[in-house]
Amino acid sequence: MADNQPSRILVLGAYGLIGAHVARTLAARGHDVVALGRDRAMARRVLPDLPWVYHDLRRMTRPEAWGPLTQSVDVVVNCAGTLQASRADDLEAVHLHAIGALAAACERAGTGLVQISAVGAEPDAPLAFYRTKAGGDALVRAARTDWWIFRPGLVIAPTSYGGTTLIRTLAAVPFLQPIALPTAPVQTVSVDDVALAVVRTVEGITPPGTEADLVAREVHPVVDIVAATRRWLGFKPARLTVGLPRPLVAMVGHVADLFGRLGWRSPLRSTALRAIEGGVVGRAEGTQRALGRDALSLEQTYRGFPARVEDRLFARVQLLVPLLLFALAVSWIWKGAAGLWAFPGVTETLITRGMPEFTTRLVVAALSTLSIALGLSLFVRRLAVRTLVMMVFVTIFYGAALSFMAPAMWADPFGAGANLLLIIAAALATRAMLEAR
Repeated sequence: MADNQPSRILVLGAYGLIGAHVARTLAARGHDVVALGRDRAMARRVLPDLPWVYHDLRRMTRPEAWGPLTQSVDVVVNCAGTLQASRADDLEAVHLHAIGALAAACERAGTGLVQISAVGAEPDAPLAFYRTKAGGDALVRAARTDWWIFRPGLVIAPTSYGGTTLIRTLAAVPFLQPIALPTAPVQTVSVDDVALAVVRTVEGITPPGTEADLVAREVHPVVDIVAATRRWLGFKPARLTVGLPRPLVAMVGHVADLFGRLGWRSPLRSTALRAIEGGVVGRAEGTQRALGRDALSLEQTYRGFPARVEDRLFARVQLLVPLLLFALAVSWIWKGAAGLWAFPGVTETLITRGMPEFTTRLVVAALSTLSIALGLSLFVRRLAVRTLVMMVFVTIFYGAALSFMAPAMWADPFGAGANLLLIIAAALATRAMLEAR
C-alpha cells in the first residue's frame, strides 16, 4: 500500500454503525470500496452507491470461502460483529471461526487485515462477546500478513445504533431522567476517529502490527453521557434524575433477552447492560499512536455533527414503539378472545338482523381467531411489519362489514367507527417506526 495511492478495500459488516461510516469515508477519499453483508435489502438501503457482495459470516468458516475475495483486494477491514448470541447471531462463528478463516486467506493472498474489535476484549473477560472478540484478535495477530487491531470504546456517531440508541432513548424521556447504571465509567470515541484510524492504515501512515484502543482521554459516568446527549438533542434539562435499582435493570435485561429470542435486538439486552456495568474503559495512549493525536472528546464529537430534527424525533419514537406494539398486540388479542367468549350472543344478534346462520358463525369465529393470531404475531420481529399491514386490511374489511350491518356506528363519536380509524392510524405509524435503519 503506497502512500496516496488508492487501494481496493473489502469492508465487512458495511451496513453497521462503524462499517457504514468507514466505507463512506474510504470511498470519499478515492479508494475502491467493496462492501460485504448478508442482508440485501439493508445493504442497498444504507449504502446504495457501493458494490456489494452478499455472504453470511456464519458460513464463511473455511479459508477457501474467503479466497476469491481476499485475492481481489489490497486490504480487508472487519467491522462485523454481534453483541449477543441468538438464532440469527453466532458469536463463535462470527468472531472466531470466520475471522480465523479470513486471517488464513489474507495470509495466503498477502492481503492486509484491519480488525475492529472492542475495548474490554480479553480472553478471561466475563462476557462471551469480549472473549470471542479477543479470540478473533489473537487469530489476526498470529497471521503472517500485515495486520492492525483497533478496539473502540462507546462509539458516538450521527446515526444511532445499539448502545447509543439506549442513551438517546433515555435522554428523550420528558421531565425526569431515568438512568440505568448511572455511575458506570465509559470512554467514548467519535465514529470519525474510528474511520480515521482505518484510513491511516490503508494509506500507509500507521505501521503494520499496530494494536490500540480508540478512546477519548476523559472517563465519564453514564449519567453525564446521557446529560450531554440530552443537551446535544436540544431537550430541556431533566427536573429530576432517577437512578434505576440494579435488580430492576437486571430484570429488564432478562425480559429483553426473551424478546431477543423472537428477533428483537433491544439495546436493553443483558449483554449490553453487563458490558456497561463493567465499564467501557481503555488506554488512551494507544489512541494517539493510531490517530496521530488524541481522540475527540465527547463534547467535541457532538459539536462535529449538530443534532437534527430527525435525531430528536428518532429518540422520542424509541419511547413510543414498545408502547404502541404492546397496546396493539393486547387490543387485538383481547378483541379476539372477547369475540370467542361472547360467541353465542354476538352470532345471535347478527342472525336476528337477517344474516345467514352458518355464514355468521363462520365469519365471527374466523375473525376472532385471526385477531388473536395477529396480536400474537406482533411479538415476533420478522412478522411484525407484515402483521401491521395485515391489521390495516383486516380493519378496513371489518369496517366495511360493519358499515353494511350497522351504518349508524359512524354517527357515534365514541363508537366502533372512530376506534377503527385510530387502529389504522396506529398500525401505519408503528409500521413506519419499525424501519430498522
